Amino acid sequence: MRRRTCIAAGILALGALAVTGCGPDGAPPATHGASASPHPGSPSAAPDAIRGFEFGSAAWHHPMLNAMLRARTQRGDRTLTLHDGRGKGSTPDGGPVSCRGAGAPVYGDIGGGSQVAAAGLVCAAGVNEYTAYYVWRWDAARRTAVQDDQPLVVGEHCGSDVRTVAYRDHAFAITVGLGIPDSSCADSDRGRTPYSYTVVERDGFLMRSTPEKGAVRECALNDGDMRQLEGVTLYADRDASSPVVYRPKGLATLWTVGEHDYYESTDDLTGKKTRWQFVRANLPHGYVCGYRRVG
Repeated sequence: MRRRTCIAAGILALGALAVTGCGPDGAPPATHGASASPHPGSPSAAPDAIRGFEFGSAAWHHPMLNAMLRARTQRGDRTLTLHDGRGKGSTPDGGPVSCRGAGAPVYGDIGGGSQVAAAGLVCAAGVNEYTAYYVWRWDAARRTAVQDDQPLVVGEHCGSDVRTVAYRDHAFAITVGLGIPDSSCADSDRGRTPYSYTVVERDGFLMRSTPEKGAVRECALNDGDMRQLEGVTLYADRDASSPVVYRPKGLATLWTVGEHDYYESTDDLTGKKTRWQFVRANLPHGYVCGYRRVG
């Protein structure tokens, strides 16, 4: 999935996002999604404690505020605090950013034993707009909701967009419009391809469950290097304890990330630093996104 350099270089070319859908009680979808990561909640907390949290006055991190997302063991990403659902911040290069909530959160138990929230934040810098949904989980010890490090789903004007985020059958059901690689903004807006999938929690990690198992992060538009390898195992996250999402017999054809994006530093793209590489594997009727251990 080749990410545009606009995201890597201070998020310079982000676009408008349309978000629709409803939560289990008929409310519009929430802002925020998450990538696979162990949750900090406590089994002693009420299963629906997250419903009392006020996202409209929370401190959020968002791709527009930071040049890249750090690994979960690191700290330092800037946050933006909302007041009545709105807030102002700055891009990594100092430009002004205006943010707002994307709608009411979507709640549900997706496999961890307690309800979590999918909530979203829309941020704009000039004419550029970028939306990121995250999973938030209740931390009973701290008596607050905690935002996952990486998005559940993202959308931008000059690329893919988010159509719906809803809760259904113990999963977050997501529909996106996949953009056209290397196209103009006008062409991308007109030519998006609808694609739907579901996200669940397994063994403390988020992962796609349908139409194929996979990492939460999108890889459909990957157009980096192609490699054919044997003995391939792809995981839901950069963690060997996360669920295995792809383990073919024999030779597998993989596409790597083509260039820098906000999920990892340039060194990480080779796997030399993190020992993990995000790739796409094509299937007869679809594709799988996953992380390959390289050292």
